[in-house]
Amino acid sequence: MTPEKLKRETEDLRYPSAGKKDGITLRTFGDFEVFCNGSPVLFKYKKTKELLAYLVDRNGALVASGDIMAVLWEDDDDKSNYLKQLKHDLKNTLSELGYEHIIVKQRGSIGILKDAVFCDYYEWLKGNRRGTNAYRGEYMNQYSWAEITHAALESKSQHFKSY
Repeated sequence: MTPEKLKRETEDLRYPSAGKKDGITLRTFGDFEVFCNGSPVLFKYKKTKELLAYLVDRNGALVASGDIMAVLWEDDDDKSNYLKQLKHDLKNTLSELGYEHIIVKQRGSIGILKDAVFCDYYEWLKGNRRGTNAYRGEYMNQYSWAEITHAALESKSQHFKSY
């Protein structure tokens, strides 16, 4: 197999690797998963992973704590203390891995630094082949709030296919 053919084949994988395994890799197509240097990242709380998934979904925008609570819990109960625990878990986990810099904080809001991670969704948005080939009609399957972005992905995918 020639190097060119090998490169072409790896670009067509359903869940392509980020190339080199260094850094944080976020897989959004299918179920959401977080990898550091090729290994899955484990958080203390299940909701911490969902918090990170929502920040990824927001495409680098800073998200207010109130908006996060409304999305993650969908009820009227005040979850501000729980959200503080999740943010703390996210910060601690990423700090232990040496990647706390990927999270951006301002008073009352939080976001992700898009350029500091590899993400299939971000690659798709850029129109990069690695991202467009990875999308197979599934986006963060385990989260109901992701359906809005999923619908937009489907709509744009149909538009791309018509050309």
